[in-house]
Amino acid sequence: MDATKSIDLKGLCCAQPIVALAKALGGMAPGEVLLVVAGKDSLRRNIPTFCRQTGHALLESDERDGMLRLWVRRQ
Repeated sequence: MDATKSIDLKGLCCAQPIVALAKALGGMAPGEVLLVVAGKDSLRRNIPTFCRQTGHALLESDERDGMLRLWVRRQ
């Protein structure tokens, strides 16, 4: 899937990944797609929850080489 922008959240802890995700999406135009790369298994739940609460669309997710990848479309 093509993405307008990507963000690497590996190595961030606690609330930092969600704050970084919100900031990245805030700098994008509606309809643009952000590729999120994360290494923490907890983000597998947190990012979909964030999307539901904020209205952004989680388009797809997969795991490659031990990294979680998620594509989020800005509302």
